Amino acid sequence: MGNAEGSPNQRPIPAKALLSTDNNHPSEDTNSSCQEYSWQIVGVLDYSKEKRQYLVQKVTDEEGNPNLNEGHKDGANPLLPGTKHWVPRIRLLFFAEDPHVFVERLQYALCSRENTEALIFYHLCVDCMPIWEKTPSVDSHSLKRIKKRALSAPGLGERDLEKDIKLDYDCTMNRMIFDKIVMRNPDKFSHITLPKKDPEYVPQNGKLVCLEHICTKALE
Repeated sequence: MGNAEGSPNQRPIPAKALLSTDNNHPSEDTNSSCQEYSWQIVGVLDYSKEKRQYLVQKVTDEEGNPNLNEGHKDGANPLLPGTKHWVPRIRLLFFAEDPHVFVERLQYALCSRENTEALIFYHLCVDCMPIWEKTPSVDSHSLKRIKKRALSAPGLGERDLEKDIKLDYDCTMNRMIFDKIVMRNPDKFSHITLPKKDPEYVPQNGKLVCLEHICTKALE
């Protein structure tokens, strides 16, 4: 990456990366809450398909100012030695791309992460609920009908099928109870976000039975 045809020198691709302000601390370590980050001008050197990350290096001149124009200024040292970092695409803004599109993509990724974390926490709460012994269980008629339809699928055995059906039914009942409690006490459970329900499908066309037509036809 950044290799010009016919030139032995590598020309890093100009970009900005969200890196740690401490050069002695690796930017790959994002678990430290005390670490400070800032957008810094870098040169992109390489890309790893295994890591799905870009190798970047901080860019500066001898006075500490950002400088990507190598050779345009006497004494320029565009690549700061010992400051290479692997960063994911979400923390890398190329100078050639639209910053507005980059911000929209970043905002979408953050919202998706927030929604996913809320959904994981919701299912964790439901899974930790004990199964109340007085909770109505699935009736035998429905159980037989479910087993009949399930066993009609090829490759599905009957082993532990009834146990799994009852467990799934109990979890569904717990989820309905949990949703009702959260909706009745929104202030108390403000940290819990209920999953959004899929909108009900309403067909564009329908059929209406005309009783007058049926009665007339029967009399004939």
